[in-house]
Amino acid sequence: MDSTKIHPSMTVAKGSNLFNAIEQVGTIQKYRKGDIIYLQDDPAREFYLIKSGRVKLFLTSKEGNEITLKLLGPHMIFGDASHLSHTPRLTSASTVTDVELLTVNIDRMLTYMTLNPSLMIELYSLMAQTIRLLSIQVYSMAFLSSDKKVAHILVQLGTYFKEKDTAPSYSIDYTHQEISELIGISRVTTTKILKQFEKQGWISLGYHKITVDDEVSLKQHALT
Repeated sequence: MDSTKIHPSMTVAKGSNLFNAIEQVGTIQKYRKGDIIYLQDDPAREFYLIKSGRVKLFLTSKEGNEITLKLLGPHMIFGDASHLSHTPRLTSASTVTDVELLTVNIDRMLTYMTLNPSLMIELYSLMAQTIRLLSIQVYSMAFLSSDKKVAHILVQLGTYFKEKDTAPSYSIDYTHQEISELIGISRVTTTKILKQFEKQGWISLGYHKITVDDEVSLKQHALT
């Protein structure tokens, strides 16, 4: 396998040049479930790669209201955009489970990037995908009805959870609460819609797992 290949998913491929460089440059940090990694408006001194566990990125208003933007799993990078642009953190980050991270100072990556420009290409490709998916999510939250929001997010999460782009089905290990937080509707409404989709044969529901069996129908429902 070409170690410089840029994958369409949001993960950094284990064994790729970027993954290896981060392992060499980064330092291991461990967090417990519910810990804050950084807060909105904090200075951005590093970015992170998740080795294990799950991280939530969220926005908080002055009134204390919270909107979940992303849930991230193993081999995903976060905190990179603010660090590379030398701006304060745009979001807060906290742990959904116990987490092990590789913490990376971008200045220490410069030597590797100078010697191997493909590292820069891969990193910016991941950032571009992040911006694209966030833009799609904002559109969904602003303009789609609740049932279409659920269908839309299930399709978008295929980017994270498909083992191959052509996979006919895939499993999402998100709870109904996590799905509801991503699209800004109540958990009760999310569960009701998911059960409707299950009756139609589009998905199968399990404990902390949603299996997409008919992605085509979900896409059609989200777009009609």
